[in-house]
Amino acid sequence: MPLVRIELCDFKSYRGHQVIGPFKNFTSIIGPNGAGKSNLMDAISFVLGVKSAQLRSSQLRDLVYRGRRLARDNGEGTSQAEPEEEDDEGGEGEGTAKKAWVLAVLEDEKKKEWLFQRTISTTGASEYKLNKRVVTYTTYNEALIKHNILVKAKNFLVFQGDVEAVASQSPKELTRLIEQISGSLELASEYEKAKEDQERATENATHNYTKRRNIAGEIKQYKEQMGEAERFESLCRERDDLILRRVLFKLFRIEEDLEKNADEIRSLSSSISGLHREKEARDKALDGARTEQAKARATVTKAEKKIKKAEKALEDKKPDLVQIEAAIAHSSRKLANAQKLREQVLKDEEKQIGKLQGFQKDLETVQRAANEAQEEQRRASQNNLSLSEESLEEYRRLKAQASVLAVEERQALEKLTREEKTTSRTFSQLKDKQEEFERKRAELHEDAELHEIRKSDMDAKVADYAEQLSKVKQQLENQQSERTRINRLEAELNERLLEIHQKLMQAGFDQKASEREAKLKETLSNLQRIFSGVRGRLVDLCKPTQRKYETAISVILGRNIDAVVVDEERTAIDCIEYMRNQRAGQATFIPLDTIQVKPVNDKFRAFAKGARLALDVIQYEAAVERAMHHACGNALVCDTMEVARYVCYEKGQEVKAVTLEGTIIHKSGLITGGRSTHENGKKWEEKDVQGLSRARDNIQNQLSELVKQKPGNKEDENLTSEMIRLESVLQLARDDQSGLTHRLKGIKDELKHVDRSLRQISPEYKKAQKALEELRERIQSLATVVDAAEDQIFGNFCRQIGVASIRDYEARQLKLAQEESEARLRFDTQIARLTHQSQFEEEQLKRLQERLTALAETVTAEESNLTDLEQKRVDTEAELESMQEGIKELEEDMTSLKETLEERSKAVDEAKRAALKAAKAFEHAEKEISTRNDEIERLGSERSGLYRKCRLEEIRLPLVAGNLKNVPMEENLREEVAMDVDEEDEGDSTQRPKRVSDYGIEVDFEALDENEREDASGETLTEFDASISKLNAEIERMTPNMKAMDRLDDVETKLAETEKEADRARKDSKNARDTFNDVKQRRTELFNNAYNHISERIDQVYKDLTKGKAAPMGGVAYLSLEDNEEPYAAGIKYHAMPPMKRFRDMEQLSGGEKTVAALALLFAIHSYQPSPFFVLDEVDAALDNTNVAKVANYIRAHASETFQFIVISLKGSLYERGHSLVGIYRDQDVNSSRTLTLDLTQYDE
Repeated sequence: MPLVRIELCDFKSYRGHQVIGPFKNFTSIIGPNGAGKSNLMDAISFVLGVKSAQLRSSQLRDLVYRGRRLARDNGEGTSQAEPEEEDDEGGEGEGTAKKAWVLAVLEDEKKKEWLFQRTISTTGASEYKLNKRVVTYTTYNEALIKHNILVKAKNFLVFQGDVEAVASQSPKELTRLIEQISGSLELASEYEKAKEDQERATENATHNYTKRRNIAGEIKQYKEQMGEAERFESLCRERDDLILRRVLFKLFRIEEDLEKNADEIRSLSSSISGLHREKEARDKALDGARTEQAKARATVTKAEKKIKKAEKALEDKKPDLVQIEAAIAHSSRKLANAQKLREQVLKDEEKQIGKLQGFQKDLETVQRAANEAQEEQRRASQNNLSLSEESLEEYRRLKAQASVLAVEERQALEKLTREEKTTSRTFSQLKDKQEEFERKRAELHEDAELHEIRKSDMDAKVADYAEQLSKVKQQLENQQSERTRINRLEAELNERLLEIHQKLMQAGFDQKASEREAKLKETLSNLQRIFSGVRGRLVDLCKPTQRKYETAISVILGRNIDAVVVDEERTAIDCIEYMRNQRAGQATFIPLDTIQVKPVNDKFRAFAKGARLALDVIQYEAAVERAMHHACGNALVCDTMEVARYVCYEKGQEVKAVTLEGTIIHKSGLITGGRSTHENGKKWEEKDVQGLSRARDNIQNQLSELVKQKPGNKEDENLTSEMIRLESVLQLARDDQSGLTHRLKGIKDELKHVDRSLRQISPEYKKAQKALEELRERIQSLATVVDAAEDQIFGNFCRQIGVASIRDYEARQLKLAQEESEARLRFDTQIARLTHQSQFEEEQLKRLQERLTALAETVTAEESNLTDLEQKRVDTEAELESMQEGIKELEEDMTSLKETLEERSKAVDEAKRAALKAAKAFEHAEKEISTRNDEIERLGSERSGLYRKCRLEEIRLPLVAGNLKNVPMEENLREEVAMDVDEEDEGDSTQRPKRVSDYGIEVDFEALDENEREDASGETLTEFDASISKLNAEIERMTPNMKAMDRLDDVETKLAETEKEADRARKDSKNARDTFNDVKQRRTELFNNAYNHISERIDQVYKDLTKGKAAPMGGVAYLSLEDNEEPYAAGIKYHAMPPMKRFRDMEQLSGGEKTVAALALLFAIHSYQPSPFFVLDEVDAALDNTNVAKVANYIRAHASETFQFIVISLKGSLYERGHSLVGIYRDQDVNSSRTLTLDLTQYDE
C-alpha cells in the first residue's frame, strides 16, 4: 500500500493548497537548506497522527502557515508587504490563515485509494477524516494499524537525528523499541498487574501460614502463664505499704524544715533597712567621681589618637624617601652600565666593519682567480691534440676490434675499476673527515685554553664582589634586626596599650557586666544547690573538639549560649520563681523533657568538603543531647566562606552555615558578618582597674625609652644603596661567569666528540687505504694484459698520430676534462663560502647598529629620570621634618592631660572601695533572707508534689483534717521559659517568711515510730528506697499475664478462623500464578516473534549494506539477549563488526560505521510487519560517498510496490538512484515552499 501523493494547505512553510507527488517506489526529496524538506516530512508525520512535540513545534497551532506574501518593486528592486487579499479558497495561504490540513492518499494491493486527512486550527482544535468522512482519532488510528502503520512505534519514518540516537541507544532502549514494534508493550500494564497480584497472593498465603503458627505458640504460652498471678499480687501489696511509709517520713521532715526556716528569716529582717540607705549614698558619690574621670579620659584619648595618627603618617612617609633613594641609585647604575655597554658596542662595531671588508676583499680575489683559471684552461684545450674525422673513424674501428680481445680480463678490469672508484671515493671522504677533525681539534684546544684564562679571572672577580656584598648585608642586617626588634617591641607595647586603654574606657560598663555575670553564676550555683535537675549553662556543658571551632560554635549557640539546661519543665518554673524573688535578673531555661527537637539530617555530615555539622564538632554528655540538638539543629560549620556559599547558594540548601571567622549565611540567604558577642565574663574589680592604670603608665615609659634607642635611617639607606649596587654588579659578573662556564663546557664536550670521532674513523681510514692499494695492484696486473692486446691493434695508428700508445692519447683527453671540472668546483665552493660569510657579517653589523640606537635612547631616558627623582627626594625630606615638629608639640600637650586624668582616677578608686563595701553588706543580708524564703517555697512545692502523687497513685494517706481532693492536679505553669525580673523598691515582703499553702490538710504521723521521727540523716529514706526498688525489680522481672485464661479461649477460636483463611489464600495464590503465567507467555511470544525475525534479518541486511569489492561478503551483525527467560525485562545488545575489522563495541565504531549499523537495524526492524512505505530524513548525513552508494543500492534493490522508500537527502550519489525526484525550493515572491516532481524511470537504461 504505497503512498501515492500528499496534499497540504497552509502547513508550516507551504502556503495555500499544494499537491506533492506522485511518489514512486523509491522517491528522493531534495532541495537547499531551509527550503522546507523537513517540513514535508513533518506533514507526513502530522497526517499519520504523530504528536506535535516530535514535529519541531511546541503546540499544534504553530503548524499553521504564518508567512506574508511579498511584492517586488520593479523600479528599485525593494520589497514590501502587500495588503492582504482573500484568495479564491476563502483566505487560505495568507498570514491570517485560520487552519491547516494535510491529506495523504494511499493505495492498497487492490489499487483502492484511501484518503487520510488531518486538520488543525489556530485555536488548537484537531479534526480527522477517513475517505472524506469525519471520524474519531481512535477510528483513524485503527485504520492506520490495519495497514501496518503504527503511530506509537513510528515504523514508517525515521526523523533527522534518529539514526544517531539508534546507534547510541542502550540495551534497555533497544528492548523497548522492539517491544513497540512487536506489540508486547501493550501487555506491559497487564503483565505488571498480574505480577503484582501474584506477589500479593503469595505474600497473603505466607502471612496466613505464619499467623497460624504464631497462634499455636500463643496457646502454649497462655497455658504456662497462669501460675504467676497470685505471687505478683502479694508483692504489689507489700510495695504499696512501703511507699506509704516513705511518703509519711518525707512529709514529717518537710514540716520540721519549714518551721526552722521561718524562724531564721524573722531574726534577719531587723538589720536590712540601714544597710540599704548607706548603699545608696555610696553609689551616688561613685557616679559623680566616674563622670569626672570619663571627661578627663576622653580628653586624653583624643590627644593620643592625634599623636598616633601623626606618628603613623610619619612612618608611612619614611618608606617613600627610602624608595626614592633606591630608585636614584638604581637609575644611576643603569645609566653607567648603559654608557659602558655603549662604548663596548662601538668597539665591536669597528671590529665588525674591518672583518666584513676583509671577507669582501677575499671574495673579489677568489673571483679573479677563478676567471684566470677558466681562461688558462680554455687556452690549454686549444693546444691539445685533436684528430681528423678519418682518424677518429679509424680509432673507433680499431677500438671495436680491440674490445673482442682479452674479454675476460677486460670485464674483470672494468669491474675492478668501478670498485676502485667507489673505494677511492670512500677513502677520499674518510681522509677529508680525518683532516677536518684534526683541524677542528687544534682550534678547540686553543679556544679551551683562552676560556680557561677568562673563567679564572671572572671567578676571582665574582668572589671579590660576593665578599663585599656579604659584608654590606651583614652590616644592614645588624641595623635592621635592631630596628625590627625595637619596632616589634613598640608594636607589642602599642597593642597592649590600646587594649588597656579600651579596657579602661569600658571599665564602667564592663564592671557592671562582670558583676552581673558573677551574680548569674552565683545564682546558678544556688539553683543547683536548691533544685535537683539543674545541669548548668549550655556553654559550660559543651566544648569544641578543636580551638578553631570556638568562634563558630559561639555564633551558632547565639542567644542560647547562657541558657540553663534543666531536666523538667517543673524545675524551670521553680527556678524562674526563685530568680524573681531574689531579683537575680533574667535567664533562659531549656527543659529536656518538653523541648521540641527536630531530627538531624544525616546528609549534611558529608555534604561538602570543608563543611560539617555543628553537633559533630562539640563534645557533650549524652544526658544533654536534646538541648544540644535544640540549640544547634542542622547548622553547619564551614572552613571558608566559599564552602558556605557552595552549600547555601550553589546547592540551594536551606540551612544555617557559619564560617570559622563567625560569618553566618542564614536559611533565608541573608549574610551576617562579625564575631560572637559572648565573652568569658571578665571581673572588673577595683584592683583590676588599678592594675590596668599602672600597666598603662609602665608601657608609656617603655615606649619613650625605645624611641630614644631607635637608630636613624640614613646609614641604612646608604647600606641599602651600596647593597643594591653590589647585587647588580655581582649578578652581571655571575651571568658572565655562567656564560663562560657553559661555553667552556660546550668546547670540552665538542672536543670529546671530535676525539671520539677521530678514534672511530682511524680504523676505517686505514682499512680503506689498504683495500684501495690492493685494488690498484690487481688493476695494474689486468691492465698489462689488456694493454698488450690493444698495442697489437693500435700499433700503426699510434705511429700515425705520433703517440707512444693509445692510452697516452686517452689519458691526455681525460686529464684535461678532470682538471677543468676540479678547478671549476674548487673556485665555486670558495666563492659560495665567502658570499655566505659576508652576508652573515653584514647582518651582525646591522644588529650592532640597532643595539647602539637602543642604548642611546636608554641613556637619555635615565638622565631625565634622575633629575625627576632628585626633586622628589628634596620635597619628601622637607615634609618629614615638618611632621616630626608637629608630633613634638602634641606630646607636650599630652603630658599635662595625663596628670589630670591620674587625679580623677584616684578619686574614683576611693569612691569605689566605699560603695563596694556597703553593697556587699546589704546584698549579703538580703541574699540570706531570699535563700531562706526559697527554701520554704521549695519545701512547700515538694509537699504539694507529694500530695498530688498520693492522689494520682491512690496512696491512702492518713489525715487528721482536710481532704486530698483540695489539692489541684495541675500547677499554674507559665508559657515563658525566660523572664525579665524588674527591680522593685524594698518592701516588707522580703523581710518576713513566705507563706505556702497547705490546702487545709493535716497529716496523721502515728504510723511513724520514734526512730524514724528522730532520724535527720536520711538513712531511713535510703532504706525505704532500697526496699521499694528491690520489690519493683522483682515485680518487673515477673511480668505475669493476669488475663491468661480469658485470652486462651479467644486464641483457640481465632485458630479455627485462621485455618479457613489459609485455605482460601492458597487457592487465591494458585489462581493469580496461573493468570500471571498466561500473560507472561503471551507477552514473551509476541516479543520473541519480533526478536527472532529481526535477529535473523539483521545479519543479511548488514552484509548487503557493507559488502563491496574489497569485502564481497560484507560485515557481521547480530543481536543477543541479556535475559532469555523474560527478554522484555532486560536489554538487547547489538553487535556489528565492519568488514576487515576486528570485533569492537558500538561505542568504538566511527560515525559512519555507527550510521550503517543503525540503518541495518532500522531496516531489519521495519521488515517485521512492515508499513507500506518508509520515510527517511537525511539518514546519510554522516556517511561518505562509498557508504551512501551502498545504502542507495540497498534501497533501490528492495524498493517495490509493497515496500516504498521516501528519502530526504542532499547527496547526489543517493538521490540519483531513485525512481523519482521531488524538488523543494523557496518561492520568495509568495514567501512559500514549492515543489517540482521528476520521473527518473524514463532515464533508466
